[in-house]
Amino acid sequence: MSTLKALEILGLPESFARFEGRITTQTTRPHRIIENYDTSSGSLKIYYTLEKLPEVNSLFGLYPFNYLAGALYHMGFHIDSENTDGAVLMNPGKWVTHPAISGLAGQNVYYVTQKINVTESGIDFSFEPYETVVNGVAEDMKNPLIQIPYHARTIVKGTDGQPKITWTSRYPVTPKKRFRRDEFVSTFKISMDAFINATRRTWNIEKCDNSKFITSIGMDIETNPFNSDLKSVVYINGVDASTFNYKTLVNSFGKTYDGFMWHWRLMNGPRIGGTTDNVYGSTLNIPITGANATIQVESGSSNTYNDATRTLTFNPSLTDEATVIAYMEFLPAGGKNENCGRQLNLETGVESLF
Repeated sequence: MSTLKALEILGLPESFARFEGRITTQTTRPHRIIENYDTSSGSLKIYYTLEKLPEVNSLFGLYPFNYLAGALYHMGFHIDSENTDGAVLMNPGKWVTHPAISGLAGQNVYYVTQKINVTESGIDFSFEPYETVVNGVAEDMKNPLIQIPYHARTIVKGTDGQPKITWTSRYPVTPKKRFRRDEFVSTFKISMDAFINATRRTWNIEKCDNSKFITSIGMDIETNPFNSDLKSVVYINGVDASTFNYKTLVNSFGKTYDGFMWHWRLMNGPRIGGTTDNVYGSTLNIPITGANATIQVESGSSNTYNDATRTLTFNPSLTDEATVIAYMEFLPAGGKNENCGRQLNLETGVESLF
């Protein structure tokens, strides 16, 4: 297997090789605010406490390399820093004015800062826990509401004269008041940075043998400098899947695959063939059986595919810029649809992850 080739295909720096592995579990750290109804002193007192619940470990399948590539190329993150401990990826908060088609048309909405801290043992994901839209109106974010569940609790005087909890709501309730950032910090004596870290989600990285387990999947579109050929190549653990028996490798949820769906997609205007023939929303969908992993591409006056000559024709005069996508998806999905793709703009020559 080739870790460096896997990094190259996914557009990751070689220094990220140390994060290779697989993820099968996640850890969440829930917190809640308790609205206490306390009569233990003889009169009703209503006050609020911040409560940390036990950590929750649950099954979650993921490949670190693929997640980090997705964060960098699709989720707006950039590498902020890197040292011997690991790397920090940031997606800074930003203001976005929503277009007319949106229910928030014309409003300037804040999208919160997100942070990924990756080490060899796991990927921590955290974000600013703020309500950015309340009752259909964008918040100005000067002192935003905290996004956290509220539960109710009753406290009475016990037989020993001490306060005794008699009931805590099983599900969240609508509280009498909600906390904004400044009051949250002052009431519960915790900084926002500390709270953000305390509520982070962790995907736990398991080190494993990449000759026995899948640690990454990737796609490449190989171009030929002497003609218009494009070749779709599926990479598993940095190796061309057509050159070895990948079906022995165990995936992120403990199973092996029987194969994968593989196709080309042309994105260049409305789909041809309707939803029955093409459920992917692409203009054309061309299944790959292996023989047509390599196709010829040429411009013309219409969008067509000739199966006999394996020639894809696209119309560059349309409003949309023509893009071809090489895509694969493991089967059976088993509810997890592990997939990847690569796209090539046929008019600009720009290639990127899909």
